Amino acid sequence: MKEFIKKIISFHVIAIIAIVTIVLLVNFVVKSKASFKISDTKTTLILGHSHSACSLNDSIVTNSINLSGSGESYFYNYQKAQKLLSDNNHIKTVFIEFTNNQVDSVMDDWIWSYEKMSYFLPFYSPFMERDEFELLFKNNSTDLLSSYSVATRKNLFRIIKNDYSYIDELGGYDATKLSKIDEMIENNRVEPIISSSHALSEKNILYLRKMVDLFKINNIEVFLIRSPQHPIYPDTSNEKVFKDVLNNRFNDVPFLDFDAMNFPNSHYLDPQHLNYEGAKDFSILFNDLIQQGLLKSNNKQQLIDRSVSKFNTENSVEQLK
Repeated sequence: MKEFIKKIISFHVIAIIAIVTIVLLVNFVVKSKASFKISDTKTTLILGHSHSACSLNDSIVTNSINLSGSGESYFYNYQKAQKLLSDNNHIKTVFIEFTNNQVDSVMDDWIWSYEKMSYFLPFYSPFMERDEFELLFKNNSTDLLSSYSVATRKNLFRIIKNDYSYIDELGGYDATKLSKIDEMIENNRVEPIISSSHALSEKNILYLRKMVDLFKINNIEVFLIRSPQHPIYPDTSNEKVFKDVLNNRFNDVPFLDFDAMNFPNSHYLDPQHLNYEGAKDFSILFNDLIQQGLLKSNNKQQLIDRSVSKFNTENSVEQLK
């Protein structure tokens, strides 16, 4: 019986060593060959989640590339930012979408839920540091192991296909001509996602800070931006908490707030996202402001507010409907 138990233990130990070896080897190969290279003409980088993915058309914003990832927390944004920076020394300016939901505790699930880990680890696990794995393991060890199995399998296929270019897989401008907001309002399906307590996601905020510092250390101009949202969007109920985080933890970062920009319902996908028409108008206004010297101005928000007020007056919802 003892010999049988020893054999079982030995088998499991050998199996674990073999699995760990495969994982480390796969990560090593992918990490050493991965390319996050973008065109040298793209000196402006747009990062964030679905809000910026839907709102900023990088074919309109001069010399920009939008690599925002839908559903992507700042934890994974940070992994992306490190590799983009190491492979592209021509990046001069970065805009990071910063909206109310991103400070809320609901963002914890965006970091270590199975849904998010199983999706994002195949992209970023080869580049993560020990403390980042420890964060995931501490908060959801079971799903981390399952997600890592998914990540290793997908990265094996990457090696087999000899495909190490990441740029087309990291997100981007998401153009959609759909507008679901009237139907959502009619069916009373406009509900908040953030917590009723407005508790903070300290980890998501921490990784936004790490990302900002990463760019600052490398002498890259970094700005936080809030894209337009529909007035009925319920996840702005934590505005005071959001502004407290902004003023106390990111007071060294210019904040460009376009939340007051109004569109007809036909220009929104849903209460939190613009569609193609809304993104076109917003991107034109945003690009015009940049060309007029917004980023060098000492009164950035005043210029934005003046421009947005003029736009709202000239393009009233009643006229556009």
